[in-house]
Amino acid sequence: MKQTLLLLLLNMLTTVHFAWASRQETDVKGKVVDEQQEPIVGASVYLLSSSTQAIIKTSVTNESGYYEIKNAPQGSFVIEVLVVGLSKFKSEPFTVVDTGIEMAVITMLPLSTEIEAVEVKGELPLIQSSNGKLILNVENSSISAGNNALEVLKRAPGVSVDKDDNVLLMGQQGVNVTIDGRQTYMTGDQLATFLKSTDGAQIKSIEVSTTRSAKDDAEGAAGVINIVMKKNRAEGFNGSFVASGGMGKHFRGNSSINLNYKKNNTTLFGNYSYTDNTRENDLDIERTISNNNVNTVSNQKSILIDNDHTHNYKVGIEQKTSDRNILTLQFNGNNNLEEQDNHSITNFGRNLVSIDSILNSVTISNQTFNRYSFNANNEFKIDTIGTKLTADVDYSMFRTTNNVDYDYRMLNPDRSPLYEPEVERNIMPVEIDIFAAKLDFLKPLGKGQLEAGVKYSNVKSDNNTQYNLFLGNSWQNDANRSNYFIYKEQIAAGYIDYNTTFGKWNAKVGLRGEYTISDGHSVTKDEQVKRDYLDLFPSGSLSYNAHENHVLALGYARKISRPNYRFLNPFEFYIDKFTFMKGNPYLNPQYTHNITLNYSLYKMFNIALGTDLTRDAIVESIGQDSTKNTTWVIRENLGRSSTSYVNISAPFRIGKFWTMYNNLTGIHMFFKGPIAGSYVSQGSVFFQGSSMNTFKLSKAFSAEMSVNYASPFLYNVYRIETKWNMDLGVSYNFKDERSSLKLAATDVFKTNRQDLSTNFAEFNSKIRQYHDAQSVRLTYTYKFGNLKQSIRKKDSDSEEKNRAL
Repeated sequence: MKQTLLLLLLNMLTTVHFAWASRQETDVKGKVVDEQQEPIVGASVYLLSSSTQAIIKTSVTNESGYYEIKNAPQGSFVIEVLVVGLSKFKSEPFTVVDTGIEMAVITMLPLSTEIEAVEVKGELPLIQSSNGKLILNVENSSISAGNNALEVLKRAPGVSVDKDDNVLLMGQQGVNVTIDGRQTYMTGDQLATFLKSTDGAQIKSIEVSTTRSAKDDAEGAAGVINIVMKKNRAEGFNGSFVASGGMGKHFRGNSSINLNYKKNNTTLFGNYSYTDNTRENDLDIERTISNNNVNTVSNQKSILIDNDHTHNYKVGIEQKTSDRNILTLQFNGNNNLEEQDNHSITNFGRNLVSIDSILNSVTISNQTFNRYSFNANNEFKIDTIGTKLTADVDYSMFRTTNNVDYDYRMLNPDRSPLYEPEVERNIMPVEIDIFAAKLDFLKPLGKGQLEAGVKYSNVKSDNNTQYNLFLGNSWQNDANRSNYFIYKEQIAAGYIDYNTTFGKWNAKVGLRGEYTISDGHSVTKDEQVKRDYLDLFPSGSLSYNAHENHVLALGYARKISRPNYRFLNPFEFYIDKFTFMKGNPYLNPQYTHNITLNYSLYKMFNIALGTDLTRDAIVESIGQDSTKNTTWVIRENLGRSSTSYVNISAPFRIGKFWTMYNNLTGIHMFFKGPIAGSYVSQGSVFFQGSSMNTFKLSKAFSAEMSVNYASPFLYNVYRIETKWNMDLGVSYNFKDERSSLKLAATDVFKTNRQDLSTNFAEFNSKIRQYHDAQSVRLTYTYKFGNLKQSIRKKDSDSEEKNRAL
């Protein structure tokens, strides 16, 4: 304790000494790059006293790799630079006098400069803020081990998932989910299926951003969630094996293997994972439908058994064809078989006690989801000052087949048959082909950086849905419910972006243009909806570095959310006999103006304020037929909506072993427009909060605790009830430093429910559902092969010339 106080006192005295050494203060500037001379963003730069090594001032490199330490006092100093995964850099002592100093370019080297091999180690904080993004690092998390990507995604700051597995950001739909910066071109149930079939063990981090630049696709009104997959770039052959088994109401498990081989300029990589999950979902729906002042009440209780069998695989090569060119080729595959067995009993009557009839429903579905994608990326460095040209081509194909069998039996209260059984089936094949190509150019220009590029994408969705009725001992087509729908969409885009720094200010302005041609053709109904339109999407940001520990940034962007292909299909998708979803071929995109204000304090705490103003909002509306007792959902462009939010990220360290990452989001949503035949003008305030805690118990043992909370709120015509959950995990690393065990318990108190209700105009319903979130999992990880890097030792004179004064 005395030593700590003495060090603190020495640091304070040194700081005071240099602060008063002279009235003449100067700036220290420079640039940090990697071995390939690429600028390093977010490197921590420290100005240290050359005698006491006390920290005098700090800075962080910007997008161009530049740092600037303002108002450095006079005296003798050294510069120290830290980057996770790279070797620490420390300069020779230099003297600050009465003029500014521009340091030589600093080249950061791999972690070791010794002749022998050393193991590369680096541990990132669980949550960090970087360049306006909140990043959840899950690579070593015991709670995330053994989970799928959708479950991992739920833990990211400001992210939630609704009752239909739609991904929400700051309480809003319209999220653009990307993988390693590339669009998935999926939303809704297709995105949910893809995420649920993606092994969470392959995920490195989740990046959440509500802002965008002109380089980014304009799609995604709420923001962008980027899933960063693991990459291994160690020399030689290496890999890892993961096996995980868990128990909820049923057994679930997954295993994966990751392989990597790097020699000289060639890197080969690949992985494979298999997942076998069984979940039991409980659903209770209570509805009241009024017809001529006579109420019909239905009470439905369903148990859905969901079996998922998934194969994921990836193979690729990264080839450095010259000192200035890198070519990467990659193939991804995903094969998912989902089997669902849904049994439900629905009681009908004038009230919940007096039962007139009973519907016994059995729905069995078998869905195959196959995704294949090929990507080619080539990066060419035009010169040594940072000018480069990047070409990227991506082709993806999705093949989905969903066969659903329905068995409806209407019974009297005494369980005797009221009608003959109704047997139906639905065959829904969907084929989606996506081609995308883009070219990006980057060049340092003046005191800033210029980016420009073009992109072209072509999408075709083919959906031939057949409904059959079993009549007279044979299957007959139901022409009123069958539909063949083809949707085509082409988008040609171009952008220009410029980023510059002047003094304490940093400005970035850009403009993106997207020309869209779409054609929705219902072959069955002989209806065709064609559109072509040009949209401009300006964006800009202005940041002010009042101090290295106080950064304020203001941003604006215009965004678009195009409707899901399925929502455009003029067809009724039946959930059960009395509930279905209608497609709307006349559904238009919605446009959003996004304004954000970010404040970073001490490079730890982050406060974000934002407002999204949306016109022609795509809103889920409902309707019902009081005679047939049916209810349906349809998406329409209705009115305007506004969403304002404040997000606070606050990490704390308690002692030497406890680190806490807290995130709180307050959201106000307001909607004005017609819904379900009535005019709505209302708002709602709600909160989302999470606290992720890590405990370093020893070198081998660590533990985690995660608590999440969401307050009740009103979303259009739905009231979403309170939900919260607690997850616990513990990790043990064996002495060989290759093996580890992780034990996790999710939703410990079984409180992570999806409950909602509707009491709007003639619509009155209550929905209670639980998605089998409570489970216990054990995960074993083994790393094999060469886990160390061997770097040749350089002579000190040559090294200093390359990286210092």
